[in-house]
Amino acid sequence: MTSSGWPASFASGLHAALVRRIPPQRNCPELEQLSLALMEALEQGNLSVPLSPEREQLVRESGWLEGGEASPLVLQGNRLGWRRWMQAMDEVVEALVERSMRSVSPNPDPPLPDPSPPDPASGLNREQQQAVLALDQGSVVLLSGGPGTGKTSTVVDLLARVQLHHPGLRLGLSAPTGKAARRLGDAVRPRIQGLPCGTLHRWLEAGAHGFARNAERPLELDLLVIDEMSMLDLALMQALLSALPPGCRLVLVGDPAQLPPVGSGAVWHRLQQSDVRERFGPGAIHLKQTYRNRGAVAQLASALRDGGMEAFEGQLAGLDAKANVRIHREPSRRLPPLIRKHWQAHHSQLLQLSEGLLTCSEAELSTKAEPLLRALEQNLVLCPRRRGPWSLEDVHRSLLGDAIAEDPRRWPSGLPVICGGNQPELGLANGDLGITVGAGDQSRLLFRVATDGGDVGVKRLHPARIRRLEPAVALTIHRAQGSEADAVFVLWPQPLDSPDSCDHDRRLLYTAITRARVSLDLMIVP
Repeated sequence: MTSSGWPASFASGLHAALVRRIPPQRNCPELEQLSLALMEALEQGNLSVPLSPEREQLVRESGWLEGGEASPLVLQGNRLGWRRWMQAMDEVVEALVERSMRSVSPNPDPPLPDPSPPDPASGLNREQQQAVLALDQGSVVLLSGGPGTGKTSTVVDLLARVQLHHPGLRLGLSAPTGKAARRLGDAVRPRIQGLPCGTLHRWLEAGAHGFARNAERPLELDLLVIDEMSMLDLALMQALLSALPPGCRLVLVGDPAQLPPVGSGAVWHRLQQSDVRERFGPGAIHLKQTYRNRGAVAQLASALRDGGMEAFEGQLAGLDAKANVRIHREPSRRLPPLIRKHWQAHHSQLLQLSEGLLTCSEAELSTKAEPLLRALEQNLVLCPRRRGPWSLEDVHRSLLGDAIAEDPRRWPSGLPVICGGNQPELGLANGDLGITVGAGDQSRLLFRVATDGGDVGVKRLHPARIRRLEPAVALTIHRAQGSEADAVFVLWPQPLDSPDSCDHDRRLLYTAITRARVSLDLMIVP
C-alpha cells in the first residue's frame, strides 16, 4: 500500500522539467528515484524523506542543495525535502512560537485567566491540570494524546475555566471536517452553551476564489480550539494564521500517531517533534493515562503505536477468545462474506428507520430523523485505498452492482452517502455523511447541516443540489478521520508482515482501529 497515487508519467515529467531548469552536476536513475520518493512523501502529507548515506552523497553531488534560495532541495538533519514547502513549514512553526509568547508581556489584552488552579473535584490528572493552566503562560497550547486519554474533557475544563473568569471572551470551536467539529461541539455543549462550532473552512468563509477571512478581514475571536490537528495541512494552517488577530489564543488538539493530512504538510506531526515542542515550554502537553476502556482495541492500538507491526502481530496472537477484537484471515481476495452480511443487516435497519421521513413536516424532521442518523454513524466499514482488492471501489461494486454508476436520484433508499466538497450555502462540509430517503424522482438526501448560528440541524436536500456525491457503504481510512463508531470493520488487503509495509501503513492501520469504540473486526490477507 505504499505505491504513489501520482501517475508515473507525471512524476517522471516533473523530474525531467527540474533537470531542464536546473541541470544537475550528476544525473543518474537514482536521482530520479529520489525525486519520485519526495513526490510520494508529499502525497502522504510528508514534506521530506529520510536519507541513507548513499542518497545523501548523491544529492550533494547533484548540486541541487547549492544556490541558496534558487536550489530546489534542502537538507535538514538526515531528511531531504523540497525547499519551498520546508521553508513554508518553518515559517508556520516560527509564527506559532512567536504567538505563544505574546501573552507573557505586561498587561495582555484580553487579560489572562485567573492563575488559581482547577477545582480538585474535577478529577483531572497532573498533565490535564497543566493543560488547563497552560494559557496562563502562553497563547498557544499543544495538547496531544492517544484515544481515551481525555483530550476533549480537558479542553472542556479549560474552556469552562476561561469562561468563568472572563465571560466576555469570544471563543470558537473548530476541526478540519464537519464530523470532527460536531463531535467537539457535542462534547462541549452539555457544560458550555452557545459556543460557535464549525469546520475551519467555514470559519475562514471558503469560497470559489479562496478564503474571505484573511489579514484584511480577520476572525473576530479571542480563543480558538482546533481538534483533530493531524488532519490539518500546511496550506490550511497558513490561511488560518493569516486570518487570526494578533491577540487570539490557540488550543491545538490531536493524536500524533494518526495519519498525516491528505494535503501536503503534516503540521501537527512537525509540531510534535521534540525540538519544536520544547520551544512551547509548558504549553506543550502530552496525555498518557488512558481513561476510556476499549478493551483489546486499546491494547492493540498501543502496541501498534509504540512497537509497530511486529508488536501488533504479537498482540493479535495472544488475543482472548472473548476479546472485543475479532481477526478474520481471509484466503481469497474476494469481498469477505462478513461485509456482505453486515451490509444487508445494516441496510435493513436504515430502511426501517427512514420510513415517514420523506413526508413529515420540517418542524418534525430533526426529532424524527435522529434515530436514523444515529444508526447511520453506529458502524464503519473502512478500506485503506480507493481501488484494487478490498478497496472502496471493490466494496461498492460488490454490494451495489450497477447502481453506483447511475444518477444519484436512482440510488436505493437507505443508502449512506458522503458529500465530496464544501457547500457552506447548504451547511455542508467535505466528508459529511448523509442518507437517501425515498426513491426515484421523489428521493431526497438527509444530512445534518451547520446552521448560521453554529448549531446543527437536519435538512432534506435534492440530489442535484450536491455538487459531489458518492455512496458511503464503506469509507477510506483517510475519510474516517475525525469519526468514531461502536462497531468498526477494517479490510486490510496485505499481510501484516509484508516487506512493503512502512510507517505510513502503521499510521493507516492505527487510525483505522482507533475509530472503534466497542468492537473491531479486522479482515487480513494471510
